Amino acid sequence: MNDFFAPSPVSDCYHIYSNGTTMNVLFTERDEYIFMMNMLAVTSFANNITLLVTQVMDTHFHVIASGSQTACSKFTRDLSMKLGTFISKRKLSGRLEISMDPIWDSQELKNKIIYVYRNAITAGFPLAPWQYEWGPGDIYFVKHETFKNIGLSISTISATKKRKLFHTHLSLPDEWRVNAEGMIVPHCYIDWQRVEKLFLTIRAFIAFLYQKKDIEAAINSECASGAYIKYNEKDLRKYANGLCMDVFGKSLSQVDFDNKVAVARKVWASKRNVTVSALSRVVRVDKDVLRQVLGV
Repeated sequence: MNDFFAPSPVSDCYHIYSNGTTMNVLFTERDEYIFMMNMLAVTSFANNITLLVTQVMDTHFHVIASGSQTACSKFTRDLSMKLGTFISKRKLSGRLEISMDPIWDSQELKNKIIYVYRNAITAGFPLAPWQYEWGPGDIYFVKHETFKNIGLSISTISATKKRKLFHTHLSLPDEWRVNAEGMIVPHCYIDWQRVEKLFLTIRAFIAFLYQKKDIEAAINSECASGAYIKYNEKDLRKYANGLCMDVFGKSLSQVDFDNKVAVARKVWASKRNVTVSALSRVVRVDKDVLRQVLGV
């Protein structure tokens, strides 16, 4: 029986992610997201691993990595060190926590690839996942030759500019390409071939995009590692206000309705164990409106 019908063992894949509940915010500006996307590409190359899917959110990131346990552990440590420096320089509030979970079989690998690919939607992104900028984009089951001439070849960029863009002295692959904003094109380093081979057909891939809520909930629970934090309203208000200050530069009492809703979305997506009623009181938005916004 082939892999389409029965899961086969997987020994080289890991779900690597940061905890979105311990950082009020990581990235807000375009150049910060680009910095992180390039960091993922360069750090994976430096550690001789491949990435199957990525997702960079405002408070956290997810990747599915393929390589030896030693290489993936080194990749994780390097990311932690680089992000720690980034957080320190920007004086961001919160605590960085990065985890690495092994993936045991092909079914789990499919589920977690889709979980990461859909992560922006879970957090409130209103369009299809391939439209989200800070992930792999539209690179699975497409005409791959169309990506050959996107952007500039990295080989045409001077060594000085490469160090400035990518913060490395490594000689990066000549076939990699960079877009107009200085971001390495994900198609260059994400292993779309393995993803397509895993799902076999576009029909199967699309079917998996409609991930069941119980699968998503189980992965959420695993990512939380039992560390869901039940906040009283005082602590929740402090967290939401801190988030509002980081993102909008104002407290909750000073922002308009749309910004309050945006804060509510971020709090809800951060996997904190809160009720809609408590969140409604904290952000001062009617709970029925919040239920509609949050889809609960």
